[in-house]
Amino acid sequence: MLIRLLTLLLFCAPPAQAQAVLQAYSVLYPPLHMGNAAGQKPGVADEMVQRAASLAGMKAEISTLPWRRAQLMASQQRNACVFPLSRLPAREKQYQWVGLILPGQVRLYGWAGNARLASPQAAADARITVLAGSSAEIRLQQLRLPYSTTNVVNDGLRLLQLGQADYWAVHDVVARYEARLVGFPLKAVATLGEADSWLACHRDYPTAQRQALQQAFSRLNAQGEAGQILQNYLGHDAQGTE
Repeated sequence: MLIRLLTLLLFCAPPAQAQAVLQAYSVLYPPLHMGNAAGQKPGVADEMVQRAASLAGMKAEISTLPWRRAQLMASQQRNACVFPLSRLPAREKQYQWVGLILPGQVRLYGWAGNARLASPQAAADARITVLAGSSAEIRLQQLRLPYSTTNVVNDGLRLLQLGQADYWAVHDVVARYEARLVGFPLKAVATLGEADSWLACHRDYPTAQRQALQQAFSRLNAQGEAGQILQNYLGHDAQGTE
């Protein structure tokens, strides 16, 4: 009789609720997003997103896509997000800006021997390379500066090394990380604008999940966790000295 009662209670018990999933898309953009290579750190932004998701009671599932496609997926799928996305006026109404991952700047970089430019417009006749679809490309468009695009972020540094570009327009954290890997003496010659990195989600992203993630990011930023994580990737360069 007892066994039958226990069996009945087992079948009548409500099913355990599945853990909510944070579906996020990103692009290979070291050290912010590093991909899924075995034995490799996931990236500064990945660690922040995963920590925030955990605090919000969610499981983060992160996929790597070409940058324009990653943004498109987050703008079309109600439960999707994208990172690390810079918050710019042209993008403001396309997403919900859920969590600040890391502050930053977009800059023009050249050889260590290059002189600083009086203004970005002084590079109007230079060969500038930039990642397609990035906030750096948008800044160049706003400043009406000519440029060529690549589809892989570190191609900009490679073209600079080969003498096929005069300047590389890129996020400052990315520039410092890539230059540190190859021992190349980069120099920031001009600042193009702010490029804070965010987790941005679909305009109709579920309210409860958004609020939980926002609270989690606020807690992480208040604790300075992003800076601590960045230190693990850049060492002494995490302070932004160039």
